[in-house]
Amino acid sequence: MAEFFENKNPRQKLEQAKREFQRLQNDLTSDNIEHFFVAAYHIIDSVKVIGTVSAKDVENLYSNPDFLKCKYICNKCKHPVLTKSPDDEFETYRRPAAIFGQVIFNEVPFNSKLAYFIIDDNEQVGVLELGQRIIDFWQSFFIQHNI
Repeated sequence: MAEFFENKNPRQKLEQAKREFQRLQNDLTSDNIEHFFVAAYHIIDSVKVIGTVSAKDVENLYSNPDFLKCKYICNKCKHPVLTKSPDDEFETYRRPAAIFGQVIFNEVPFNSKLAYFIIDDNEQVGVLELGQRIIDFWQSFFIQHNI
């Protein structure tokens, strides 16, 4: 009998995240943001299960600023109130698109598209840029750890 949950190992989870990222790039919606960041963050669970990455290397992931942003978006999408980490760790912002290419005074740049951002003390990054950085991060991590 075929497995119900086919995406079990880290490589399968990364491929799933890549598919979700493609959907996000094609259709920037809050649903697709949630699906991508949940998939991308939970790759860590399958990495822990295979047991080939040291506990120290897994723990070090939590000092990576992009990984922390990914974790925050993942958890904030699922839980209205975050109890395990501070709610104000990052700020999120949705910039609406310009209407018919017109500027909304002091709010939307001319001809801008819909955009979502996550902000910390050091940078404001769009979710598409962050998503690409997360995919690149996981690919490098897999190479480094022979996954």
